[in-house]
Order: sequence, then structure tokens, then C-alpha cells
Amino acid sequence: MQGRQYSYVYDGTFEGFLTVAVLCLRLQRAPAAIIPYYLSEDISDGSGPVNIRTNPADAEHLYTVLGCVADVQVQQNVSDFFLTCAEKKELTLFAYIYKALVTGPSISEEYKEPTVRAVRQAILDLYREAQSVQTDIGFIESDGISAAVINPRNSVLPVIRNQILKREDLEDVALYDRRHCLLLRRKGEFASLADIRHLALPEIGSPEDLLEAIGSEGKCWEMSGHESRHSLTLKSMWYIAS
Repeated sequence: MQGRQYSYVYDGTFEGFLTVAVLCLRLQRAPAAIIPYYLSEDISDGSGPVNIRTNPADAEHLYTVLGCVADVQVQQNVSDFFLTCAEKKELTLFAYIYKALVTGPSISEEYKEPTVRAVRQAILDLYREAQSVQTDIGFIESDGISAAVINPRNSVLPVIRNQILKREDLEDVALYDRRHCLLLRRKGEFASLADIRHLALPEIGSPEDLLEAIGSEGKCWEMSGHESRHSLTLKSMWYIAS
């Protein structure tokens, strides 16, 4: 890949990242940086970063192509690595995607290749932390709501989501990841995982804070948003609450 490199800002979602990856592949230009909007002030690009609007169709297309050219394990690695706390993870993930499209299924066997090794190690760390966090979550009960706050290094909520929602010992659930601003909520039969950093809420550092926020900002917690489902292949990890 040649030509001038640009820095790109995306909306923080997996689909948003894949949209940027599609653009770079079409331009045949490796990105200088790919940054979620809430970290965009960290970009020191003299010409300014390029803001990219998420295109679900482009994201779906790239994800599907990865499954066809490589395999479903590569698809899983891409979605898992996106949840890790690896440094400059977007650039590493773009390099992994590019290599997968060039190499095909054999990429999974290139254990010593630096990018492949970095992806594998970060994913192992993600799942180890997810298991630890799931075991240690301390819910408190109040007014029919089971609330807890976690602060993991990796974004583990999408990994442990289903196990938490299947727990029959919990009532309505409110589980908040304060580092990644993600809220897992179950209310009756409806469940959602949302990025709530757009909401004007006080700092939530404890289950008590979370319960107070739910009570004082009721209209923000009606879960009226819907996690998009663009296809049976690519599913949104979370939606952005607004």
C-alpha cells in the first residue's frame, strides 16, 4: 500500500471500524491512525483527521469476504481483537485484515508472524479477563434491579453478556462497564448493550451510583434504542444511546 497516509475517526463501533478498513482497502492506502471519536483529540495530524460515517453495508461486505477468503475463525479473531485493550489496536487489526485477505485461511497457522501473534495473545488476555470478571461481579439488589459496576482493561461485556442474561438468580439487570461506558440492561424480556457516553449522566463509580442514575434519569433508561441487526453474519456488538 502506497500514497499519503491519513488519520481516520470512527464512531467507536465495530461496524464503524470496518467501514474505515473498507475505505483504506479501496484506496490501497494504509491508515496513519484509526481512532474512535472520543479519542480524536489525541491525533496530531497537521491536515486534521478524516471523519468517517459508518456504512453498515460496507462493514457487512468486508466481514463476509473475510469469512469467504479466510475462514470463520478469522472473522471471530477480528471481532474479538476489536474488544481488546491492545495498544493501537485499530492499526494492528487493519494489518491483520489485510494479511488475511492476502494470505487466506493459512493465516491462522502463522503463529510466529508478529501481527498474528499479537492478535492471538490479546484475545487470550481478553477471554482470561472475561472469565475473571464474570466470576467476581458483585451485584446489589434494589427495587427489583440487580446492579453492578465493573472496570475491566478489555471490553468484556460483549463476551460475558449472554452468560449474565441467562442467570435466573438475577432480576432486572443493570451492569455497567465504567471504563468503556457500556451498559448491559435487561428489563423484563428486553435486553440491550449500549454505549452511553453520549448521555448527560453523573459519574458512575459504584452500583449505588448506577441505581441512582437509573432512578433520576428514567427517560434515558427506557431502552428505546435498538441494537441493529444488519444481517445474520455481522451483528452489532452494541448500539449508541443518545
